[in-house]
Amino acid sequence: MSSQDTRELSFPVQITIVLLVGFAAIELASFIGWSTSVTSTLTLPTNQYTIIITASLSLLAALGISARTKAGAYLTLTMGSFMVIVGVYSLYRAQASSQLSSGLTASSVAAVFSGFLILTCIFRADLETPGVIEPTQKTVLLDNKRQFSPANRFAIETNEVTKKYFLGPNVVSAVNGLTMKVQKGEFIAIMGPSGSGKSTLLNLLGALDKPSSGQILIDGVDISGLNENQLAKLRNEKVGFVFQTYNLVSRSSVLRNMELPALVKGYSRSERERRVKELLAVVGLNDKITRQPKTLSGGEQQRVAIARALINDPEIVLADEPTGNVDSRNGRMIMDFLRKLNKEGGTTVIVVTHSPDVANMADRIIYIRDGRISRDERGGGISA
Repeated sequence: MSSQDTRELSFPVQITIVLLVGFAAIELASFIGWSTSVTSTLTLPTNQYTIIITASLSLLAALGISARTKAGAYLTLTMGSFMVIVGVYSLYRAQASSQLSSGLTASSVAAVFSGFLILTCIFRADLETPGVIEPTQKTVLLDNKRQFSPANRFAIETNEVTKKYFLGPNVVSAVNGLTMKVQKGEFIAIMGPSGSGKSTLLNLLGALDKPSSGQILIDGVDISGLNENQLAKLRNEKVGFVFQTYNLVSRSSVLRNMELPALVKGYSRSERERRVKELLAVVGLNDKITRQPKTLSGGEQQRVAIARALINDPEIVLADEPTGNVDSRNGRMIMDFLRKLNKEGGTTVIVVTHSPDVANMADRIIYIRDGRISRDERGGGISA
């Protein structure tokens, strides 16, 4: 059995299936005269055909999403919309003709409510195949080294990439014809003086910004051809960002800060909390889950930011001066963890830094000057 088949349906989808089967049961019971359905206000024999059709489509939609198909998800959207529309129509028509029975009222209200609930549940699930599935496998952190196909060895490739900013009549070339290749599972440090284009390059590599010209490939995909939704999905699933300034919401708890990327991806609340607790334990902050970031030290905040970057198990981690705002002890701890993540988890790590000590922990050091690569050499590759 494939891994997809061993995944369980998410709770919103389970609710949707129950509602669809329930609606079909009510419609079929109405067909044989056991109850009143929302289609009873339609003119005979139209409502008889409608009962059979809607009951059949509801069952097909339930089967479709339980079988993890995109067609089932779209059919469910259609049935949810139909239930809302026909429920409202039945209430309106019955009221207009003074035939508003208690049975019809209950059926119509139930149809409207169920329709809205189905639409809400299905939109909370991912509609991509296997889009209605909630992954329940254990998060891959440090105990499962990634296996890469030799046919596609590069996590990131750039070809003559430029990034220009226009400041009135002046043109600033932050990145100027840069070409580089980063192998999957590689640990790379990017160094250079202030203003050399390091952070701009990192934003381009992570699809946070678009190049003025040139080509950037992430895992073999040219990101210049992706729309905003596709770029957002790529950033959420393939890339983890660690910012120098942490980018944590000070008034929210560590839990709420960390779970946001997983919430966007569609994980259930219990799954989000499980991943958060697991990652906080890995970075030694499992007792800080309810604390607000402003009550933590700089090193603790950066470790929270790193854990958040790993919540969706990204293949690539991009870190912009991750040790820039912490002391040497915390800086060493952060870099040891990133190195361990790279060595044991096979994650591709790219770190922008000013520190030679930090850079020496990388497999490769790329020096940037004036938006170009001035030197590319092997690093010390010091393990944690």
